[in-house]
Amino acid sequence: MKCLYDLEQEVLYSVKWYRGDREFCRYSPRDVPPLKIFRIPGIEVDKEATDAEKLTIQASTQTASGRYTCEVSADAPSFQTAQVHTHMYVVVLPKSGPSMHGLKRRYRPGMKLKVECISRHSLPAANLSFFINNDAALSQHVLHRVDGETVGGPMTAYSTIQFVVQKHHFVRGKIKIRCTASIYSIYLQSLEKSAEEERIRTTPVSLPEVHEAVVYSIHRLPENNGCKKSGSTSTTVKIILLLTYLLPNVLR
Repeated sequence: MKCLYDLEQEVLYSVKWYRGDREFCRYSPRDVPPLKIFRIPGIEVDKEATDAEKLTIQASTQTASGRYTCEVSADAPSFQTAQVHTHMYVVVLPKSGPSMHGLKRRYRPGMKLKVECISRHSLPAANLSFFINNDAALSQHVLHRVDGETVGGPMTAYSTIQFVVQKHHFVRGKIKIRCTASIYSIYLQSLEKSAEEERIRTTPVSLPEVHEAVVYSIHRLPENNGCKKSGSTSTTVKIILLLTYLLPNVLR
């Protein structure tokens, strides 16, 4: 950590470092030696790499996390003092990247997609984010939870995405699901999997021909301008037309 200050032509009296309310390091140019260490659990100061402007901690443990204060004082006659605060977090990174479970090989519109992403054994728990084809998933489709094995120990993060697949989710016949695990600005790991669009096969089905018999009755009248002659009779000729209709093939 660096503590940068401007004394404006005054002389430095001391630089003190606090974790919480406890002072654990002090640099006073007039003292011999100028650097003093007040031990507290979880903080091991590197004396060779600590001076009036910087503090170096080696072999940090999780107990070193907390609020740190740098306090700078000018020498007589003003003895003006100023403080600045910051937080330091000691992080336990996951030993492996996130894992995903539950994604099927194929989906079709209308099917439900449910995938779980897990990031194990980190402190703090990793932040998990889902992306669908590079677009952030809607918050109402995602559920998060965190489990800790022991109090203050490593934690496992779980995140589940669930939604009904729509036609627009497929890009070039595929849907991509990506899970990203992050911890502050020092850890970022992603895992992406894809599923194909399930095509519905179409098979032509031939239906049998349907025949319809239509009977037309044609009455033949006698000749001579339509006048009946004695002894003449009219005849009826029945013509049967066999109409054949071929129904179009119906695709299933």
